[in-house]
Amino acid sequence: MDDIQDSTQAATIAALQAERDQLLTLLKALPDISFVLDEDGLYVKVLGGANEAMYANGKSLEGHTLSNALPPAVAETCLTHVRKALRTGEMQTMEYQLRVADVSLLPSSIRDCDQHQTEQWFEGRALPLPSYNHPKPVVLWVAINVTPRKQLERYWREAAYSDPLTGIANRRAIFEQAEHEIERAHRHHRPLSLLVLDIDHFKTINTQYGHAQGDEALRQFTQGCVDLLRDTDFMGRIGGEEFVVLLPETDRVGAEHLGARVVEAIPTLDVPGMNHGHRMTVSIGAATLLEHEGFEELLRRADDALSSAKRSGRNRLRLGER
Repeated sequence: MDDIQDSTQAATIAALQAERDQLLTLLKALPDISFVLDEDGLYVKVLGGANEAMYANGKSLEGHTLSNALPPAVAETCLTHVRKALRTGEMQTMEYQLRVADVSLLPSSIRDCDQHQTEQWFEGRALPLPSYNHPKPVVLWVAINVTPRKQLERYWREAAYSDPLTGIANRRAIFEQAEHEIERAHRHHRPLSLLVLDIDHFKTINTQYGHAQGDEALRQFTQGCVDLLRDTDFMGRIGGEEFVVLLPETDRVGAEHLGARVVEAIPTLDVPGMNHGHRMTVSIGAATLLEHEGFEELLRRADDALSSAKRSGRNRLRLGER
C-alpha cells in the first residue's frame, strides 16, 4: 500500500515538475522579459525577452536584488508590489520609467548602447508563483515595454492641446489653463493679466505672398513673442491671426510693459520671402484680473481694449478699463 502511495506521490511531483518546465520553456520564448523574484527582491531567474529590440538581456541580474540593480525609487516601488502580491495572492500592476543604462548590474556593453540611454516605460505585473522550487515565496514579474504606447498617448495629448502650425497651445488648452490660473489667482489674492494680440492686416500678407508665406509669418510672429515671455507665461493661438497670452503674477504695469515690448519687437522680425519694406505689426489689448472676475469677463475687457487699439490706428497697445 505504501509503495502505491509513494508511486502516486512521485508521479504527481513529476507531473508538477514537467508542468513547471513547460511553463518556463514557454516564458523563455515570450517577447516580453519576465523575472522570478522572491519576497526580498532577489532575482531568482530571468526569462523571456526574445524581442531584443525592446529588451536587454538580463541574465546577469540573477542572484542579485532589486536594490542592487535598479535606482532606489524604482527598486523600492517594485519590491512593495512584489510583497503585496504575495500577501494578497492577487496580481499587482504598476507602471514605471527606467533607462536600461541605469540598471547597474548589466554589462557595460549593454548599458553604453545608444538605444539604452533614453528613458522607457514599463508595465510590471507581479503574480504569486506557488510551488516554485525556492526557499522563499516568489512571484512571476512580467515587464512589458509600453514605451510605444506612451509615445502615442503623448502624441495625441499634444495634438489635442497644441496648435499644429505654431506649436503653442490651442484654444482648448489656453481656455483650460486660464480657468486654472484665474482660480489660483483668486485663491491666493495674486495678480494676473491677459494680452489679446492680433496681427495687423494679416489678410494682406496671405493675398500678397500666399498662404504658405502667411503660415511662416505666423510661426515667426509666435517665436518673436515667445522669446519675450517668461517660463511661467502661457501663450496660445485662439484663431486665425489672433493670440492670447496669460501672465500669472503680473499686474497692470507689468502687462503694459510686456505688451509695449511686443509691439516694438514684431516690426523688427525678418520673415523669409517677404519684402524688407513690408513689416508685420501687431495690435494688443491688455486687461488685469478684477476681484471675483471670471475668464470670460477678463477676455471681453481685453478684447474691447484690442478693438480700441485697432480703431486708434493699429500697431499699438491699449489697456482695458478697470
